[in-house]
Amino acid sequence: MWHVYRRVDPWVIRRFHRLFYGSAVWGDSRWLGIRAVKNPLDLWIFQEIITETRPELIVETGTHSGGSALYLASICDLLDSGHVVSIDIEPAKLDYPTHPRITYLSGRSSTDPEVVTAVRELSDGKRTMVVLDSDHSQTHVEAELEAYAPLVADGAYVIVEDSNIGPIRPDLMPGPMQAIESFLASNPDFEVDSARERFMLTFNPRGYLRRKSRVTSA
Repeated sequence: MWHVYRRVDPWVIRRFHRLFYGSAVWGDSRWLGIRAVKNPLDLWIFQEIITETRPELIVETGTHSGGSALYLASICDLLDSGHVVSIDIEPAKLDYPTHPRITYLSGRSSTDPEVVTAVRELSDGKRTMVVLDSDHSQTHVEAELEAYAPLVADGAYVIVEDSNIGPIRPDLMPGPMQAIESFLASNPDFEVDSARERFMLTFNPRGYLRRKSRVTSA
């Protein structure tokens, strides 16, 4: 069962995590030839979530080379449903991968009011999922959660990436993990789905946040 990893010495997991992260091999991983700067084990979890929850729109902050947007769009292709909006501070580059299921947006920040408004319009009436992978400072992630978490559908997810950087990059603290804890303290309609960490090595500890089903009165 997924929780068998709890019997593994946590020191072993932490040591391998540092070894894997320090190798930077994940930074040169590619999807269909395009760099996707992700932990492949997390990408496997992404496709499980998309398959189970069937979002009509996936909002990604932080485009980088466009590999993760292409990956998400490829999963949507396989399911014959869904569209990806990828946001970056860089103007859309000529070498970004093109795909009919990807729309690129750019602005001064993923929390720029004009960008947020555009995403809200695109998500209107659509079952939406969010992946946050841009500026990893606590204040920025908190602002992203405030802007985009309300768009997430019941049973769907907002994924806060790179919450692992605390023990590995203390120079970047406070960061995503602190933003997650602050968000959860004031948003009881979201919960951590720890089952998404069952591969033991994740860059997003406590970052798989699922919206609970909202009960509406008759």
